[in-house]
Amino acid sequence: MQDCDEAKRPLGSQLHALRGVLDGLGALIFTKDRHGIYTYANQRFCETLGTSLDAIIGRSSADFFDADTSGRLQSDDRQVLETGCRISRRELRLSKDNHEQRCYLAVKAPVFDADGHISGLSGVLIDITEHARTEQQLRENQQLLMTVLDNVDGFVFMKGPDRRYRYVNRAFADLFLLPAETVVGQDDNALMRAEDARRIRDIDDKVFATGVPIAVEEQVTDGQGQLRHWWVKKLLLHGHGDALLGFATDITELKAAEEELKRSEARFRVLFEASHEALVVFDEAHLIDCNQSTLDLLGVPSREAFRGLTGGMLAPRFQPCGGASSKLAARHMEAARRNGHHQLEWTVQRHDNQLEIPVEVTLSALELDGRPALLATIRDLTERKRYEEQIHQLAYYDALTGLPNRRLFFDRLAQTLARSQRSGRHGAIIYLDLDNFKPLNDRHGHKAGDLLLQEVAYRLSACLRDEDTVARLGGDEFAVLLAQIDDGQPDSQRDATLQHASDVAERIRDALARPYVLTMNTGGASTEQVEHHCSASVGVTLFPPCEMDGEAMLRRADAAMYAAKAAGRNQIRFADE
Repeated sequence: MQDCDEAKRPLGSQLHALRGVLDGLGALIFTKDRHGIYTYANQRFCETLGTSLDAIIGRSSADFFDADTSGRLQSDDRQVLETGCRISRRELRLSKDNHEQRCYLAVKAPVFDADGHISGLSGVLIDITEHARTEQQLRENQQLLMTVLDNVDGFVFMKGPDRRYRYVNRAFADLFLLPAETVVGQDDNALMRAEDARRIRDIDDKVFATGVPIAVEEQVTDGQGQLRHWWVKKLLLHGHGDALLGFATDITELKAAEEELKRSEARFRVLFEASHEALVVFDEAHLIDCNQSTLDLLGVPSREAFRGLTGGMLAPRFQPCGGASSKLAARHMEAARRNGHHQLEWTVQRHDNQLEIPVEVTLSALELDGRPALLATIRDLTERKRYEEQIHQLAYYDALTGLPNRRLFFDRLAQTLARSQRSGRHGAIIYLDLDNFKPLNDRHGHKAGDLLLQEVAYRLSACLRDEDTVARLGGDEFAVLLAQIDDGQPDSQRDATLQHASDVAERIRDALARPYVLTMNTGGASTEQVEHHCSASVGVTLFPPCEMDGEAMLRRADAAMYAAKAAGRNQIRFADE
């Protein structure tokens, strides 16, 4: 009944209702005749052009759009009218008043009259400006992403469940000397050796099977036949058809550097261990490492035991110079850090028996695990010190008696004279020559003479203070240096000096005049005792106020000694007498 009522409604009323429907649609709807003149436009179309329906009817596209836009629209209209075919395409429209350009999805279709002839066309425009902008932004973002991925310092790829590549960046394709589009669709067997492909597939299978990301080192042979090392992270993208995404970094140079470092460390360890010199690596607080030579030098049983010690445990409390070892060590270490190298002489103390050993230490600053450290090269100076002592002994001491020789005597004389000048205190030189020495050599040989000279040296030393010096000048001649023997009082200086020198000279004369019993080996276990009587002629000179030339003073004492010998031997004479 209702359908009948609708049919009875006037045609104008139906058209009004239809227009209401068309005006309510979000699309732009219009019709044109065969000449491109608008015959209808819905409300949305009118609003978009910013005018009324009356202003649109009877006008063409050229009245509302710029020349380029209207030209394209008229070309599309002709295509529909001439072919009778429907067209659908995107259109960019800009109003004649230069309003904002919009993008539309335009559908145009021919309109037929009752005879089936084309009488015009209808158009539906859907505004897809925002959608087009989104698409454009997506394209730009995708292009940016591709540009970034093609320029990253690494390899990016994606594989499907069939293990074929869906995407590779430029660096990945370049590795195999292929264009990226050629790699896409291929699997690893087409790119690399079967052995490499098998290893990689095993890892891929594990990622696909578990869905758990894996970071692992892989080896591949590139397009030039070079073995490359990768560090690769692989993970599953569940929202992309379970695709596998991989990021890889070429670590070939790093691996080569690691291998070279291992070889270098091995060479260093060989040199470290083979060194005859003790080597110790330490920092401010810890002993870090040492070689076997260090353990042998310091009497430590093992490296573990060595690392449990501190530097203070391996040195005496004080060094030979008198300074505290801890303070001196800190000073030397600071010098090494400041200058890079520092050399010093040191005394270490063995851990097992506390024996002190002189050493030469070279400290070299270095960096260990990013922290400052020091390498100590330690050389045992025991033998060198012994040789130096022997050389010093040969240079300054008489080999037979152990007394200072002429050279050391004059050295000490010069020092004593310098002190005497500063202090004003007096000293004396005693020069003596043995009487009746030659007959002993003639009768019993030089061995007997040597024994006598050694006994003379012993008796002379027993007559003196620690600060005095007795020297053998050669043959059977000896000299005694008495240093600062007065009390420093001007009124009594001369008398005190003379008295002290006279007392010492008398003790010497008496000591040397006592009989000598010399025990000599005659071969095997047998010995022979020889008794000999020998005396000494003694000459003495005081200083100052005499000249301060050492040679001249010794000549004065020598002359006094000859005066004593001329007076009958076993006598004492002063140079001033």
